Amino acid sequence: MRSTPTSPAEVAEAHAAPGIAPRLTVLGAVFGKIGLLSFGAGATTLLLMEQELVRRRHWLTAQQFAFSLALSRSYPGVHLLAQAVVVGYLLRRVPGALVALLGLLVPASALTVALTIGFLSVRANPLGSAAIDGLLPATAGMTIAIGCQLMRAEMEAERGVARGICLALALGAFVLLALVGLSSALVVLGSGAAGVLLYRVLAPGVVPGEHWPERRPDAE
Repeated sequence: MRSTPTSPAEVAEAHAAPGIAPRLTVLGAVFGKIGLLSFGAGATTLLLMEQELVRRRHWLTAQQFAFSLALSRSYPGVHLLAQAVVVGYLLRRVPGALVALLGLLVPASALTVALTIGFLSVRANPLGSAAIDGLLPATAGMTIAIGCQLMRAEMEAERGVARGICLALALGAFVLLALVGLSSALVVLGSGAAGVLLYRVLAPGVVPGEHWPERRPDAE
């Protein structure tokens, strides 16, 4: 019977990506593309990550992408950068984590510096101001879309009591964040503690994600 991972390294190893890992140059180029096309807010970056890593290139399953998202939210700091590190590590270990981080950060930062120089003149223009203001509702819709996609994939992957636990945790987090206005840090910590309790009490012996495919050796 498979033992339950305990340390962060063991958890990452247990959920490592299946299939052939991408070359580091390709990994860096993909995250550079994601960073350069991430207009608006974090929801855009998440949507592009999901499209590139899961749907287009099949480097990760939907459940592994959700795992990277959840793990990145459990650490302080900029969550999108943390997720790039998690994904890079799952695909190519430490070199992949560094390449993914630099790919997401460096090109986008350089473009941001260049665009910031002309931001005030764009904002003063009525058309430019309207375009910037239109990004907010669009990114809100992207946030809902990526949330629904990840939730659907997670629900399809789980069975029985585990599926009910996932649904309860998701709905509880939504209520606490959207309706109660609780701090996201407290919701993340509380959800983790609640998940441990619910799985131990209601589904003992069930290891979340144990149905995921095994990882094959990386390509050099």
